[in-house]
Amino acid sequence: MLFTGVLKLATTKEQFKTLRRGRPDWVDSLSSTQMKIIGVVEALIGVGLMLPKILNIAAWLTPLAALCAVYNAIGAIDLHIQRKDDAEAIATNLFIIALAVFVSTAGRGLWDDFFIIPEIP
Repeated sequence: MLFTGVLKLATTKEQFKTLRRGRPDWVDSLSSTQMKIIGVVEALIGVGLMLPKILNIAAWLTPLAALCAVYNAIGAIDLHIQRKDDAEAIATNLFIIALAVFVSTAGRGLWDDFFIIPEIP
């Protein structure tokens, strides 16, 4: 999310369309301001998912950023449904939602029964 957010902030809509593979024509249904706002939100989500763990501060930011990622992906799904895009665009965002739910709950020990992670001495 950090990379795509910064990419949306640093490029124009036309440049962004040429940088993306697949079907970037969804960009046409947004204004430049909306693209920049989405870029800020995605960049903040990326920072919020990584920085607390890296710096060992404000652990509550990671679940909050993951929740924001879920809302962002839901908005993207809504956009793709309105545009009648293919299932791949929706599936990608469903995958992002699944990852965000996992990240937001991983630090709470909810997955300990499913994953055995060996301790490094």
